[in-house]
Amino acid sequence: MFKNIKKSRSASDEIFYTQIKKLIGFTPKNLSIYKQAFTHTSLQLKDDKGYPLNFERLEYLGDAMLGSIVASYLYDKVPDANEGYLTQMRSKIVSREHLNELGKDLDLLQYLITRTSKSKIGNNIHGNLFEALVGAIYLDRGFAYCSKFINKKVLS
Repeated sequence: MFKNIKKSRSASDEIFYTQIKKLIGFTPKNLSIYKQAFTHTSLQLKDDKGYPLNFERLEYLGDAMLGSIVASYLYDKVPDANEGYLTQMRSKIVSREHLNELGKDLDLLQYLITRTSKSKIGNNIHGNLFEALVGAIYLDRGFAYCSKFINKKVLS
């Protein structure tokens, strides 16, 4: 009966929803997790239990997801490679430099909500936001969607 009723969102949420949907290539279910992925620690936001609401924990999760999905990809695509080679290749793909490039290419800094001047945050913010986005995708849509995003944006 209520299947076709769309939850009402504010105009700014609707814009963010549209941008995130275009960025990730599929429909996000939980917009708040993507907002958290772009929330800087300078805002000092907390949830109702007093836990921090910022991108750092999502960054941690995204880093782990990137490592495992890239490792699995390399394992399948390079069956004759030894452990040392696979480790070296994974390290290059998920290096800070490469993740910063990806974050810049996707212009993730435009979504960052912060009290600090963006010019003073440092260059690694681009990679940090990319990792946080990957973490948000994983929490929102699961492993398959996360893998799809990483394959499209990192491995293709």
